Amino acid sequence: MSRLLGDSQAMEAVRSRLQRVAGTPLPVLLTGETGTGKEVAARRLHELSGRTGPFVPVDCAALSRSLVETELFGHERGAFTGADQRRAGLVSEAEGGTFFLDEIGELPLETQTRLLRLLESGTYRMVGSTRTLRADIRVVAATWRDLRERLQDGLFREDLYHRIAGVSVALPPLRERDDDVVLLLRQFLSEAAREMRRPPPRLTPRALAHLRSWPWPGNVRELRNVARYLAAMTIGSRAGIDDLPDSLHRPAPRLPGEGAREAASGIPEVRTDLTYMEARRLYLDAFQDAYVAAVLEAHEGNVSAAARASGMDRRSIQRVLARGRRKRR
Repeated sequence: MSRLLGDSQAMEAVRSRLQRVAGTPLPVLLTGETGTGKEVAARRLHELSGRTGPFVPVDCAALSRSLVETELFGHERGAFTGADQRRAGLVSEAEGGTFFLDEIGELPLETQTRLLRLLESGTYRMVGSTRTLRADIRVVAATWRDLRERLQDGLFREDLYHRIAGVSVALPPLRERDDDVVLLLRQFLSEAAREMRRPPPRLTPRALAHLRSWPWPGNVRELRNVARYLAAMTIGSRAGIDDLPDSLHRPAPRLPGEGAREAASGIPEVRTDLTYMEARRLYLDAFQDAYVAAVLEAHEGNVSAAARASGMDRRSIQRVLARGRRKRR
C-alpha cells in the first residue's frame, strides 16, 4: 500500500482530500516541489479509487518530443517511417485504471490538444488511424511548475488547465512539516537497515535537532537518501552529528526566494481591504520581481543562465522584467 506518512496537520489535510476525491471520476492535479511525494499521492488515489486496472505512470519530461503522441496514444502500422507494426500506447495500457501524467507542464501544445479531447470525450485516435477508440481511465496529473505562468507564456492550454485543475491537491514541502521529520526518518532508517540486514542506528539528540532544523530542499526524497546513508555508513549503534552526510555539514542551502525577499524593498504589507486573491496577487508579483532580480544578479544578467539555474522559462523571466519596467514608467 502506498503511504503518505506524517502526523502533521498539513498531511492530514492531504490524506483527507485524497480520500474524498478518490471514488469520483474527476481528474486530479497534484502540485508541489520536487521530492514531496506526488507520485506516492497518485498511487494512493489509485488504491482508494477501487479501479481494477493498472496504475500507469508517465514522465512527460522524459518523453521524446518527436514521438510523444505515439508513446501516449499508440500508432498504426505505416503511420510514419519505421512504424513497421501496430503498437498500442500508454493510454491503452492504463485501461480500467489510473493514467498518471507526471510533469504535465512539459507536454507540447499539440499533445495537450489531444489530451483535452481524451479528458472531455473519453476517446482518442492512434497516430495514423481514423478510428476512434474509447478509454476507461482516470487521469491524475502532477507538476512542480506554476501552470498559471505557463498559461501566460502560451505554453499551456487554458482549457486543459481548467479541465485537470478542477480538484487540486498541494503536497507541502518538508520544511513546513518539521514535526514529521523524525517520524519519517525513523521509518526510512528502519526500512533501509532491514534491506541491509543490520539494526538501524539511534540518533543523538544533537543530530536529531540538526535534522529538524535543516530546510530539506530535496524534501522527503532527500530525507530518505540521508536515512539510507546513515543505515549503511554509521559505525556502531549510535549516529551523531559527525555521522551525517557531508552535504548536511555545509551551510544550509538558501531556498528559492529567500535572498530575494531579504533584498526586496517592495514586498507589500497585508491588505485586509482587498480580497484574498487580490492581496495574494500583490505578494506573488512582488516575490517574482524580487526573485528574478536576485537570480539575474547571481548570473550577471545572463537570462539563459538564470533560466537554467532557477528552472524558469526565458519567457517567464522576460515577462517579469517587462512588468517591472511598466511599473517604473
